Amino acid sequence: MNNTTNNTTNNTTYQRIDSLDLIRGIAIPAILIMNIYAIALPPIAYSVPTWVESAGAGDMAVYIFQALFVESRFMSIFTMLFGVGLALQSDRALKRNLNPRPRLRRRLLWLLVFGLIHGLLLWYGDILTLYAIVGLLVLPALQWTVKRLIVVGVSLIVIAQIPMALLVWGAIATGENFMDVPALPFDAAAVAAARTEWTTLPARLSANAGEYLSTLAVGGPFVLFWHTAGVMMLGVALYRRGLFSRTDTWRGGIISLVGGFVIGLVVLVSRFAVGLDTSAAQALFAAMMLAGVLMAIGYMSLLVPLAQRDGLVVRALRNTGKTAFTLYISQTVVSLLIFGVLLQSQWGTWSRGVLLIYVLLYTVLQVIFAHWWQTHRGRGPLEGLWRRLARVPDAKLAPINN
Repeated sequence: MNNTTNNTTNNTTYQRIDSLDLIRGIAIPAILIMNIYAIALPPIAYSVPTWVESAGAGDMAVYIFQALFVESRFMSIFTMLFGVGLALQSDRALKRNLNPRPRLRRRLLWLLVFGLIHGLLLWYGDILTLYAIVGLLVLPALQWTVKRLIVVGVSLIVIAQIPMALLVWGAIATGENFMDVPALPFDAAAVAAARTEWTTLPARLSANAGEYLSTLAVGGPFVLFWHTAGVMMLGVALYRRGLFSRTDTWRGGIISLVGGFVIGLVVLVSRFAVGLDTSAAQALFAAMMLAGVLMAIGYMSLLVPLAQRDGLVVRALRNTGKTAFTLYISQTVVSLLIFGVLLQSQWGTWSRGVLLIYVLLYTVLQVIFAHWWQTHRGRGPLEGLWRRLARVPDAKLAPINN
């Protein structure tokens, strides 16, 4: 990296942090828009709106909205921002002539611990484990040039598409149920059986751990590791290019949004063409991740200028972004308590529309809590714990010239 790039990064660090916090503060509540359908309903309900006999037009409408505007979009934002966070921490250490790797590795290893606990015991859709593993692999790339980050990042994203494209082709050609789609739609008896499996503690622990480990073992090496690493690298490249400190990003943002929307629409139409309850449709989730990356860049480009404002809503959303780790874990804990304990008999019965209302109400509470906490207490509870556990004194960091 040349001196000009270093100076640009150092002079705009605080402005970029404001942008990152704002974007993260919008992305973290939006992630629940997708996750709730695999927490309050059987896993298959995440991607098949007609999973139950009582599903109606409202469920289909919410699904279409999710597929075109939410699915993979905000997760891609979160992934890119994770890469940016690593780059920011690396830059700060290098500015002080310290080797950033020991501190970053320790942070990522503790994140892996959090992720394993969260994934094994609570939520099989955990992303922390994935970020920790991939983050460790991406560390050497933090000092690459922008061109190299983009070339390698895009290449990794393309590589991740190959296994799933073959799986789609194989499912269409043979009709085999490669993705283990259950018999659909569920009748009342099937819903009751799923409720027992996912709300009775011993059974839930077993089912959740099984889903989590199979996703890591199968999805990780073939798709998720490659894609996640590529998206993180793109995030670092966007940071190096100054995206998060500019105010003229809306034109490029609109182009990215349109491109991503077109790809997402093609994927959605393809899902309907092959049947939403088929393995082919399930395997098309990887193709939707391409739309997610482009639309994520578009969303971020349109949100960056808002960071210049200082209204109550913007401040509250920035504070939400600063508390993202705590909020992400609490989304799982609170939702499991509500649907697995307090409203156990209602598990599997709420429509997509009602669950969307739950998410909107919960989002308001998250933003209020995060704004209050940051205003009165400072760093989020889990953010503070993570920082303390991962602390490495400067004296133990070797100077970079050594």
